[in-house]
Amino acid sequence: MRLVAPLFLLVATSLVAQDPMTYLQAGEGPDHGWAFLLGARLMENSSYLGSDTTRTRLLPEFAAEYDHLFYLGTSRVGPGFGGGVHLFHDKDFTWDLGVGIGDSRPESRSPLLEGMGDRRSEIFGGTGIHYHHEGFHAGITVSHGLRDDAGDRATLTLGQAIPLASRWHLNVGVHGTWEDAKAMAYDFGITPNQAQTRAALVASGTATFPAADAGPFAPSAGVRDVGALISLNFRPKPEWMWSVGMNVGVLQGDIRNSPLVGKNDYVGMWSGFAYRF
Repeated sequence: MRLVAPLFLLVATSLVAQDPMTYLQAGEGPDHGWAFLLGARLMENSSYLGSDTTRTRLLPEFAAEYDHLFYLGTSRVGPGFGGGVHLFHDKDFTWDLGVGIGDSRPESRSPLLEGMGDRRSEIFGGTGIHYHHEGFHAGITVSHGLRDDAGDRATLTLGQAIPLASRWHLNVGVHGTWEDAKAMAYDFGITPNQAQTRAALVASGTATFPAADAGPFAPSAGVRDVGALISLNFRPKPEWMWSVGMNVGVLQGDIRNSPLVGKNDYVGMWSGFAYRF
């Protein structure tokens, strides 16, 4: 048991950038005690939302649930890793309350971020309602940034699991995210101080971006992006699952004009496996 806390910390720092469209569940387990999911996922996606560069990473997969009440793993109230409590849980509905940690954004991740400084990992709290019935699933999550004026975010997801054979399923879905002005500025804005730093880089001749992109830039509230997801899952045994998938989307509104945005669309791909016990 002495290894449990360091293990959770290691997993948390490794999973901060998991796909916000999906979440892992420990699945059917005992009515009392722990249920777990362990696995790994190879991912390639944008270095950050709006980036024109990509990252490829091998990440651990982890989820845990205790007494069908407390959970830990991929956040059920926002993007990244988190934990919380099921305020309500039955066969079809789950209402969650939790906290989580999102991705960091170091300046070195893209030339577009020159002069922006390293952004530490987002910490957020929120709630989510999820509905599952006969392969159909829907969910809405609302989260609030707990530091760095990260703002408020709401994400809606809809999807359907389609059986292809006895052990094969195709999952398809759509998703959309809305953010307030603070959250938009957190993700895509350039403050006056950051603009001064970027302008100094331009003046010194070391900037790789044009002078017009120095900033400042203050996007308004609105729909951040809409997208779709498709994945193919194979279960050789009830405890095991193998999957491959793709998540695509398009940025919306005036954030498309942000100097930090190199591409208005994004594509994420993954393959992985998980074991439930």
